Amino acid sequence: FFLVIPLLVVALATGKLKGVDLFGVKADFSELWTKAADSQIEDQVASTERLSVQDAVRMLEMGAKGGPQQLQVLIERRIQALEFRLGHGGYFGPAIKAYLDALSGSSYLRVVVINRPDGRLFGVFNAADLIAYLRVSGDDGYQQFQQMLNSSEEARWRELTRLPGFLGAEVAVDNSFSKRDALARMEQLGSDSLPVVDEARKFVGTVARAELTASLILAVTRKSEGK
Repeated sequence: FFLVIPLLVVALATGKLKGVDLFGVKADFSELWTKAADSQIEDQVASTERLSVQDAVRMLEMGAKGGPQQLQVLIERRIQALEFRLGHGGYFGPAIKAYLDALSGSSYLRVVVINRPDGRLFGVFNAADLIAYLRVSGDDGYQQFQQMLNSSEEARWRELTRLPGFLGAEVAVDNSFSKRDALARMEQLGSDSLPVVDEARKFVGTVARAELTASLILAVTRKSEGK
């Protein structure tokens, strides 16, 4: 039952289903779902607590000098996104491994953000997928990742798009997106979340399928109750 509900919500929100007939109860929710699905995603966008790699390096250096207590700051800040900038030139594989390991020790890290040199979003990785891939690949994987990030060549950057868990900036949404369109894009990509950008195409956070589904259920429930 609980597995079917999210599928029904997505089907109703994207117009693939107009009503339900379950357990002898028939209902046509098409108008309610249309209005709810047409509303914008703004309220469901989760602005993430971000950490630049430079800040991570400084914190890890503090940890090396001051002990594990300093590294606890990373977890206490509930960092959800770690940002890299392409063409930086100063990333080092073992250091990348160190701060990914430090941040993955908490349950908060969700995305690894890759920005272009001008700050515009290049793409995001599902943090768990990327970290799992790099751990399996070992030192060679971290070294290759380092080389892709440090390079100033578009061809090397495109190699990042072939790693597990990557979503490019072209699939990012903004606050004006409707819930229907966001859910349809997630369904098309087979993803449970999407990156969100501002007018300058800079990363501002993420929007997740679970939050959109919950908001649609609440919106339809309130309208059906006449509130």
